[in-house]
Amino acid sequence: MNFFVEQAAPDAAVVLACSRACGLPLELETHLQEGSVGFVQVIRYPEGFEMGLCIIWPPSTPVSLSQAAVAQDIARELRQRVLFDVEDSAAASGERWMLATPDGALLTVDVREYDDGVGLAQAG
Repeated sequence: MNFFVEQAAPDAAVVLACSRACGLPLELETHLQEGSVGFVQVIRYPEGFEMGLCIIWPPSTPVSLSQAAVAQDIARELRQRVLFDVEDSAAASGERWMLATPDGALLTVDVREYDDGVGLAQAG
């Protein structure tokens, strides 16, 4: 699962938020944990949403939550907006961008793609 978080957050907060959201013990390169079953890769971006999160786990440990539910939980845990894309065959691009907010809202949004990052498109 891939997400973009609006502002960079400390690694400890990120791994805790992702672990809680997925219901799995996860680790980061900077926060290795015995017994973890998955990994969070953090990517910093200079434009748009500042932090990318890639959460992976082995196929033998399935997560039954949807990407939207995980995004909503991460947004609540980190108290900031989380952007992610989902497949949408009806969209011209084949994908639809969603924004999860800390208060639990889930919105369809337009994005601006940068050379190195992604952010919300500016209105009008």
